[in-house]
Amino acid sequence: MNEKGTEFTHRPVRTGAMTLLITAVLICLAVLAVLALATAQADLAMADRALSGLQSQAQMESAGQEALAAMDAYLKGKQEAPAETVFQEDGTLETVVTLEDSTLQIVAEPKVPQPDSPAAYRILAWRLSADWEPDQTLDLWKGM
Repeated sequence: MNEKGTEFTHRPVRTGAMTLLITAVLICLAVLAVLALATAQADLAMADRALSGLQSQAQMESAGQEALAAMDAYLKGKQEAPAETVFQEDGTLETVVTLEDSTLQIVAEPKVPQPDSPAAYRILAWRLSADWEPDQTLDLWKGM
């Protein structure tokens, strides 16, 4: 009972289009992986710079608080005037604290201590500044 018309014939599987699609998808995934890695490295570098800046700012703030404590002790008559304190003509006291590449300028006005605020000064200015150099590593177009 073998009839030639009812035989099952196997068709070959054509994988050309599917191979191209899978290759394109893999190339896109590889490009996205490289971009994700580059972005992660840039984020890490920026976070390190931010951490360094915050640490130096915290050191300056700490040194400023120590200078204010010394100024307060002087105004209350507990110790001599700090060496870095300059007496201005208008009656204010100015202290400049310098650490590494940062400078903190504190200007305070003496006052009589009150029960709600036991400090013998009132801060008029608290200026934190740092040396800054622009990034010159990029070769930007300057125009024609």
